[in-house]
Amino acid sequence: MQGIHDLGGMDGFTLPERDQGRVLAEEWEREVWGLLFSLGIPGASPGVRDLESIPPALYLGMPYYARWLWALERSLLASGIVTETELQNPDGPLTAPDIPGFEPTSPEDAIRLLATDTSAELDVAVPARYSVGDLVVAKNDYPVGITRMPGYVRGRQGVISRDHGVHPFQDALPPGEERRLQHLYSVRFAGSELWGLRGHANDNVYVDLWADHLDPVD
Repeated sequence: MQGIHDLGGMDGFTLPERDQGRVLAEEWEREVWGLLFSLGIPGASPGVRDLESIPPALYLGMPYYARWLWALERSLLASGIVTETELQNPDGPLTAPDIPGFEPTSPEDAIRLLATDTSAELDVAVPARYSVGDLVVAKNDYPVGITRMPGYVRGRQGVISRDHGVHPFQDALPPGEERRLQHLYSVRFAGSELWGLRGHANDNVYVDLWADHLDPVD
């Protein structure tokens, strides 16, 4: 990313202790996480782009699950599932959304969704630019708009660890440019390559990058 939402490798932005690890510390966090998994309604489930739309100053002061709640509220409003009045008055009356074919997700549907492969891999033939074991370097590019390449890997050398198959390129594109289907790779970067003397010799970071993010190492 290009915004404040990409904090990887930046000093001074340590996660608060309450947000470290995977434990859901408070009941409201469990409820938010449950809502995220139960909303299998097209257009209602928030994604990374919703998180990236949070104003930077607000984002930095929010607990982790509060960010997801913010994104969830906006996606529900945009999809027409709820109204602003209902959000502001959660104990008030609720009305069924005026959406053709709308049906609330049942607990059984939510469990089935969790067990379903949700990979975005496409069954199309696109030549692979790289093979497992190839040396690559992440391009030192700073495009305008959203990019899925973290700033801390740009210009750094890594090794192709896995080919995830063909996926739609997720970066923002200039107007009129066609979105390209290409291979998505897991690239292994040594800790010392990313952090220099601060990187432990036994540490590796695996980053999923598209072919357009990479150049071969001669």
